[in-house]
Amino acid sequence: MAHMGKQDNIFEGGNLSGLPFTFNQEVTEVFEDMIDRSVPGYKTSLSLIAHNARRYYQSNTNCYDVGCSLGASSLSILQGAKDAKVTAIDNSEAMIEECERRFKNLTESFHIKFICEDIMDSSLSDASIVVVNYVIQFLDLEQRDTLLEKIYNALLPGGILILSEKIHHKNNFESERIFKTHHKFKSSNGYSDLEISGKRDSLEGVLLTECEEDHILRAKKAGFINSEKILSNLNFRTFKFLK
Repeated sequence: MAHMGKQDNIFEGGNLSGLPFTFNQEVTEVFEDMIDRSVPGYKTSLSLIAHNARRYYQSNTNCYDVGCSLGASSLSILQGAKDAKVTAIDNSEAMIEECERRFKNLTESFHIKFICEDIMDSSLSDASIVVVNYVIQFLDLEQRDTLLEKIYNALLPGGILILSEKIHHKNNFESERIFKTHHKFKSSNGYSDLEISGKRDSLEGVLLTECEEDHILRAKKAGFINSEKILSNLNFRTFKFLK
């Protein structure tokens, strides 16, 4: 796949700055390359969004891409539901500016509206599709519950939430095995050991994973009637929650 962005070499020298990971200009420029080479099954998760948007979109309802980064999920919603109107929200100014630049034709035809704000402050309503792709892991634990309740309340009956996350296993042996396989996945995509550990240091305390069960439990607690795991690849999962 040809990327519009640059190749990710941010952590070539390890985490030299010692700073925590942030979705700044530097990350925005290499984000597609980074996610493709770091997240197994990423493209499949996007196809699943398109497929489910086709199936669950209700005419004249809202669709939300919550924590949209560079708008890949928004585009997938539109591939599935051509008449949909997507509101894409992210708190990274660099990401939103890049989205506005890339999707000018879709913003001018009102198919996508980009909003730069904290997703915890966003008001969501009358939705049939909400996508949260690899975002929850960056929120505080109590915010995660609040966000899922807010999404549940915004969805119409028959609406869905598609949620993708990096997870961990309760079993240490299994965690270690998958951790090593994921390390190999990144190595085979050209990342050096130094880059891999540099990024890991930078994400320390910024990206907090949970177990698969935690996500399913949270959705049940928020009120979702049906949880389905629709993709499982190493330590990455995509869930579909139905209202």
